Amino acid sequence: MARAPRGWLAAYVLLALIGGLAFAVAWSELSQLGRSEPILWANPWAFLLFGGCALVAWIAFHLRVRRAPSFTFSRVRDLVPARRGLVARLTGLPSVLRIVALGLIVCALARPQTYRAEELKVEGIDIMLVLDLSRSMEEKDLRRNRLDAGQRTIRNFLTKREDDRIGLVVFAAEAMLQCPLTLDYKTLDAIVRDLAIGDVPEMGTAIGDALGLALGSLRRSEAASKVVILVSDGDSNVARVLNPSEAKDIAVEMGVRVFTILVGSEERRRTFLGRRQHAVNPTLLRDIANDTGGLFFRAGDDEALETSFEAIRATLEKSEVRIVGRQPDKDLYFGFLLAALLFLGLEFALRMTRWRTFP
Repeated sequence: MARAPRGWLAAYVLLALIGGLAFAVAWSELSQLGRSEPILWANPWAFLLFGGCALVAWIAFHLRVRRAPSFTFSRVRDLVPARRGLVARLTGLPSVLRIVALGLIVCALARPQTYRAEELKVEGIDIMLVLDLSRSMEEKDLRRNRLDAGQRTIRNFLTKREDDRIGLVVFAAEAMLQCPLTLDYKTLDAIVRDLAIGDVPEMGTAIGDALGLALGSLRRSEAASKVVILVSDGDSNVARVLNPSEAKDIAVEMGVRVFTILVGSEERRRTFLGRRQHAVNPTLLRDIANDTGGLFFRAGDDEALETSFEAIRATLEKSEVRIVGRQPDKDLYFGFLLAALLFLGLEFALRMTRWRTFP
C-alpha cells in the first residue's frame, strides 16, 4: 500500500496546533502571575534544548516513517476505494504529544521564577578602606612588613563589623577601586588577603588620588554616616588627578570623616646591607584627619596598629541604611513539568491502544 505523500505535513500541523495551544495556555498563566510579580528565567540557556525537539520531530516524522514496516499487495487497485480514516490521518499524534512534552520539560529546566522586591533597613555606615601598596610598604619595621601588618589588621577589622557596607581602594603611583561598597565581607576578606606589591604601579604614593577615588564611591552612597580609613606611611609624592590638599577639601565639603593610620617607624635606619629605610611622614596624615573631623593614629608596631583600628571602631556611630533588593519568591517550573507528564502519559496510552503498531 502506498503511503500518503503528505503524511509528515499533517504531523507538523498537529504539532503546531497542540504545541501552540499548550504554550499559549502556559504563557497566559505566566502573564497572570507576572502582573503582580516580575517573572525571570533562572536558566535561560536551557532554551537551547529546543533544538533537540526539532531533532526528535525530524526522526519521528521523516526518518522513522521511511524505515517503518509495510505490507505489500498484489492488487493495489482494490484498496483505492478505501479512504483513509481519521485514525490513519492522525497517525503522528503520539509523536506530537512526545515532542510537546519535551518542549514543556525544556521550559521547566529554564526555571521560571517570580521575584519580590524587598527593602531592608539596617543600622550601619559606609566605610571605604584605602590601603597603600607602594614600594615603601615592604619595609620590615613591622612584623613581616608594613603591608602584611596592614592586611592582617584590616581582615581582623572586617570580622567585627555587622551591617556596614565596606569598600576598598588600593594605591601606589596610581589608585584603583579594588572592591565597591559591599556587605559580602567574605569576598572582601579574600581580596585583602591576596593583595601584593605590584598590583598597581608601585613606584610612587598618590594619596590624593586614592582619597579622591574613595570619596567618589561614597558620593553615590545614601548612608547618613560615611567615613574613610586611610592606611599608609604618609609620604605622598605623586598627584595625577588630585593632590592630598584638594582631596581633603572634597572630604570636608562632603562631610566625610577621614581616619588616618600611619604605619611604620618614624626613625630612619640603615639595614644590614647599608640601604636606608623609608621613613614615614606623619604630618600629612595628621592634617587630613584633623581637617576632616577624623582621628590620626600612629602604628609603629603591630599592637599599636590593632589599637588604632579598635579606637576607630569605637568612634563609628551607626545610621539607618535602606537596602533595596530582589528575593526569589516562587518557582513556577512545576506546572510545566506536570503538563509534560500528562502529555507523556497520554502518548503512552495512545501507543498501547488505538495507535499501537505491529510488529
